[in-house]
Amino acid sequence: MNLRVLLIESEPEEMLFLHDVLGEIEESRCLPEWPRIEPLSAATWQEAESILSASQPHVILLDLDLAGEEGAGAFRVVQAAAPEVPVILMVNSGDEALAVKLIREGAEDFLGKNQIDCAPLAHALRNAVLRHRLLAAARAAALTDSLTGLCNRAGFLVLAARDRKLAERLQRRWMLLIAEPKNLTEIAAAFGEQRRDLQLIEAADHLRSIITPADALARIGEHHFAISVFDTEAESVEQAWARIRNAAAERRIELGVSIFHGQNPLSVDSMLDQALADLPPGLESKRESRPAQSSFAGAA
Repeated sequence: MNLRVLLIESEPEEMLFLHDVLGEIEESRCLPEWPRIEPLSAATWQEAESILSASQPHVILLDLDLAGEEGAGAFRVVQAAAPEVPVILMVNSGDEALAVKLIREGAEDFLGKNQIDCAPLAHALRNAVLRHRLLAAARAAALTDSLTGLCNRAGFLVLAARDRKLAERLQRRWMLLIAEPKNLTEIAAAFGEQRRDLQLIEAADHLRSIITPADALARIGEHHFAISVFDTEAESVEQAWARIRNAAAERRIELGVSIFHGQNPLSVDSMLDQALADLPPGLESKRESRPAQSSFAGAA
């Protein structure tokens, strides 16, 4: 099967450059999964829409400076027209924050325009297509928690792996929180499992109300929720931690935290373990686990 790549680029010189790079990738066999690369070219959204109505590419390379649409608008019109096609963003220097935001909205990856060359582009194309296939298969296997409607553990691990990769790439701090409502076992013993489940649903609704659209929230275990939060110019991880902790305390929800940063490049599994160990003593999950110092001690 050939790899069909839709190039949405307004500048003729940039379009020619992209064709040349794709040609070199094909000749060098950087993508052995696909014997040929079929580039499809669109200089405007109208041309891209016409191509998408006739055939579906495997991946889209999108210039966020598309003529007629700018920034987030360019991605959103493409995403609305082709929700099943992975999109790699091409961004100018200084637009990384926008790219991260759009990745949280569904874009697969981004490349700085000064980074586009055979090796990085081939890597991005392969990862985008294969990761999109994995996500599609995972969705088919049900990534939603049936009780709360949140993402489940399997789905959260996919999102967290992406967030960790972004944090490492952008040299940005990333916070992973574990949330656990108090007294769930006692509630189940005294009032039954239905009352405990209602408590979990109410906790999920409360957590939804206190996170931002850029954060990820999931139910990852019988008693546990997980939240993924990036350090941003608008709100540091310390500020986000204080805000979420105070709001969670209103509903008797305890939190444990782990921070990814340059001096603490933990794996996702290690961060989950660290955040779980950071929960206050006395909770169900802590009765057989040793106490641990909050990872905020070395996060600043």
